[in-house]
Amino acid sequence: MSATARELRDSTEGAHSQLLVRQLNEQIRSLAGPDALDIVCECVNGSCFERLIVSLDEYEAVRRFPTRFVVKEGHVAGDIEREVVRLDGAVVVEKSGPDAEQAILFDPRRYRAGADADRALRREMEA
Repeated sequence: MSATARELRDSTEGAHSQLLVRQLNEQIRSLAGPDALDIVCECVNGSCFERLIVSLDEYEAVRRFPTRFVVKEGHVAGDIEREVVRLDGAVVVEKSGPDAEQAILFDPRRYRAGADADRALRREMEA
């Protein structure tokens, strides 16, 4: 297997882990109050379950971009993602290439926004 194919396989496996943890963190967010969130590290290591504390505003700022994830300091996979900003004890990273495409395709907020728009349109039509 060439280095490129191996890197692509490893990148894809890591991206799947990140997507699953992002889904978990979205569920945590839906249950949380207005205070800081206690979320799980969204790094590429599928066996990482480190906890991170981020403010609600920080979390929402990350989620505006479906290609961004919150990871613990020292968990940045520099070969497949780039550091965007440092938070207190965490780092926001951004995907590019095939991993970014997957992140956009499986963004949980993408579907929620569409469903919310559909409900609003139906309410408006019924009124």
